[in-house]
Amino acid sequence: MVAARIPDVARALDESLKDPEVILRILHVISGLAIGGAERQLVILSRNLLRRGHQVLIYTLNDLVPRLPELQRSGVEVVVDQKRLRLDPLVIARLRRTARSWGAEVVHGWLYDGNVYTRIALRGLGIPVINSERSDNYRLSHAQRSGYALTRGWETALVANSHAGLAFASRLHRIPADRAHVVWNGIDLATADLEAVAAPALRAALWPGQEIFIACLVGSITPPKDHLLALDTAAVLHKRDPRWRFLFVGDQLRDTGAYQEAVQARFHELQLENVCRFTNERPDAVAHIAASDVLFSTSLFEGFPNVVLEAMACGTPVASTEYSDIRRILPLPWQVVHQRSPELLADAIQRAACERGSVAKAQRAWVERHATAERSVAAMEAVYALYATRNLTGLEVTRIDAANTKMIVSSKARHA
Repeated sequence: MVAARIPDVARALDESLKDPEVILRILHVISGLAIGGAERQLVILSRNLLRRGHQVLIYTLNDLVPRLPELQRSGVEVVVDQKRLRLDPLVIARLRRTARSWGAEVVHGWLYDGNVYTRIALRGLGIPVINSERSDNYRLSHAQRSGYALTRGWETALVANSHAGLAFASRLHRIPADRAHVVWNGIDLATADLEAVAAPALRAALWPGQEIFIACLVGSITPPKDHLLALDTAAVLHKRDPRWRFLFVGDQLRDTGAYQEAVQARFHELQLENVCRFTNERPDAVAHIAASDVLFSTSLFEGFPNVVLEAMACGTPVASTEYSDIRRILPLPWQVVHQRSPELLADAIQRAACERGSVAKAQRAWVERHATAERSVAAMEAVYALYATRNLTGLEVTRIDAANTKMIVSSKARHA
C-alpha cells in the first residue's frame, strides 16, 4: 500500500508503469481547448499518455476548441460540451454520466472550472479527483472563492506546475501536504525544433531589409503580464540602440477595457509605432520566438511559463522579471532581474543578446535535464497511478523511492 508520498515528482520520475498490462482510464476536464499554456500541456500530456498504453478522454465545458486538430488521429477521445450557466447542472449531470459510463479510474480537473466541475460531478462516485493549480499569487473573485470554499475537501489530491503555485494552492485549498505534488511543464523537443524551422523566413518578413535586434514578449494584454513595463523597457532599449524592434505575440492593441486603453495610451506616448508589432494568439508562437534575438517576460505572476520553456528549447535567450519558479528555471542568475525596473530589464535583454550562444546552450541543457515532455508525462503518470491504485483490483504501489523518485507498480490481476 502507499506508505510514502512523492515530495516532488518534477525532479526525476523517468519510468513509466512497469507492468504493460496496467492501463489507466484517465478523464481530463477543462473549460476548452484554446490556444493557451494549460491547453497545450494537456494536449502534450494526453498524446503521450496514450502512447504509454493508457486510455484518455478529454471533456471540455465549452466549444472553444481550436487545439482540437492537434488531437486528430491521436486516439485521444474528446467530448465537447457547452455550459450555459456559470455552474450548469445539465453539464454536471452529463459529466457525471460520462465518467461512470466511460469507466474513468482517475479524473483530472484543469483550471478553475475544471477543478470545481470535477469536485461536484464526481462527488460520491469513489473516483479519485485530482485538481490543478497553474498559476501563483493571483486574486480570485468572490464567486470563485465561494466555489472553492463550498467544495473544499471534495478533491482527492492537487498537482501544481510550480513550487510557488503549490504553496499558494495549499493555503487556498488547505490540502494536506501528502496529497499535494509539483509536476513541471514539459516540451516535446523534436516538435519545438520542427516549429522553429520557419523562423528565418518569418524574421525576414517582419522588418524586411533592416539590420535589427528583435525582443519578443508572448501573452495577452492583461495586468498580470504587465505590458506597461514591457513598453517602458522597449523605449529604454530603443533609445540605447535604435536597431531594437519589439514583437508582441498574443493580443492586438485595442481599446476594449481600462487596462488595454492604458497600454495603448502608453504605446503612443512613448512613440513606439515604428518599432513594435502586435499579433493575436497564434499556433505558430514558437516560430516567432525562434525568430527573435531575446524572449523577455514582464509577468507579475503565473505558474510555469510555457513561453519561457519554448524559448529555452528553441535556442532563444530569455530575460525576465521575478515571479513563481523562474529562478529555478532560468540557468543563469542575471537572467532574472530583482526589481521591476525597465533599465535593469533592458540590461538583461542586451546581455542575453550579446551572450546568445552560451545562454542558449545552458537553457537547452536545463530543458533536457528537467522539462522534456517525457519527464513531465512520467511524473504525472506516477501521480495518477498513486491515487488510481486505490480503485483498481490487484494493482498496488509496492514501493516509492523518494530519494530516486522512482515508483514500482505491480499487477496481480486485471481490473475488476
